[in-house]
Amino acid sequence: MEQAAQVEEGTRERGISADFVEALKTGKLQPILRRVCNDDTLSLEVRNGYVDIYYRGGRLLGLHERGGGDWFHTEFDPKYLGKPGEYRIEPPPELPSRRVEERSDADAWVDAFAVCKQAMDIRFCLNAKLEREYQQALERDNNRHVSGDESDYAVIDIEYAQSALAIPGRKTDFRFDMVGIRWPAEPRKRRSHAIPVLMEMKVGDGSLTSEFDSRGKREAGLVKHVEDIEEFLRPELDGSPSLPLAQLRRELVHMLEAKQKLCPMALPKRLQGRRITDVSARPEVIFIIANHNPDSTVLLRELRKLEVSDRAEYKVALASPVGYALYARHVLPLQEFIRRLELTTPAPRVRRAKASVPATR
Repeated sequence: MEQAAQVEEGTRERGISADFVEALKTGKLQPILRRVCNDDTLSLEVRNGYVDIYYRGGRLLGLHERGGGDWFHTEFDPKYLGKPGEYRIEPPPELPSRRVEERSDADAWVDAFAVCKQAMDIRFCLNAKLEREYQQALERDNNRHVSGDESDYAVIDIEYAQSALAIPGRKTDFRFDMVGIRWPAEPRKRRSHAIPVLMEMKVGDGSLTSEFDSRGKREAGLVKHVEDIEEFLRPELDGSPSLPLAQLRRELVHMLEAKQKLCPMALPKRLQGRRITDVSARPEVIFIIANHNPDSTVLLRELRKLEVSDRAEYKVALASPVGYALYARHVLPLQEFIRRLELTTPAPRVRRAKASVPATR
């Protein structure tokens, strides 16, 4: 597959420069990378010319190359430190310099991670972001430890966003909770070929519907996700395959190679030294539904509304029996999952009209 030519921040495809990679591996940013690789509560994700480090689904630190690699700009969201009058760390900690010019600057950020994490814990308790937290848990279960070595999927990126500049004249600002690959854990089935996977995480039955809000915008439920995915997969006007999908296929290879160089221990062992040279043109789409109330009919109702094409294989993941490791035999085709759900979902309750009471004189 062709290599991305651009790696500068804000460009069209994901990737970072060779100087950025070296700064992380052996240069001034090495202390940060070493911490990320040896802390499974952290996740490093490659963006368009920069990297983000996540904790519990929130961005702990952003790293942006500046001055041709002479220094790096850091970003930590001050909202995590809380506001006066609400429960927070007191006094708010003084964070390191936002400029990383020397290795000692990176060391200072590593030392600050503990208090930054604590601040984020408090913020997430007050303002829960469970969907993003579960995304990172799914990434860990499929990329690290024993479950990562045994599952059939690997998560390559969380909070994936395709550049709006990617393809002139074509809508490309697509966003997916997670993207990854299906690459069998069974050794005899492994090849240099992988299947691209789009994953959408939904937490709680309230997240499943796609009603229109007061501004006329559709909520990000299952129906809205499928509409966006179908637009993402739509062939071009000349009948050629979708260009946004083609870009994602390239980016999956680039992001995997970057992670293999930077932090192989954050990948399944079977993928750490494996070169993927071909990513198929027909992806899988997996819905991961967390905390569904089995007494609710909303999941079955929303799944029945989905209008899907054969451009992708739509599936729904089952727990195994509890957890986020994805095994192919427990990732069911959409229609099979609906049939199973029909057997266990209670019938909608019929509200009886109240009997009229004669008026008393």
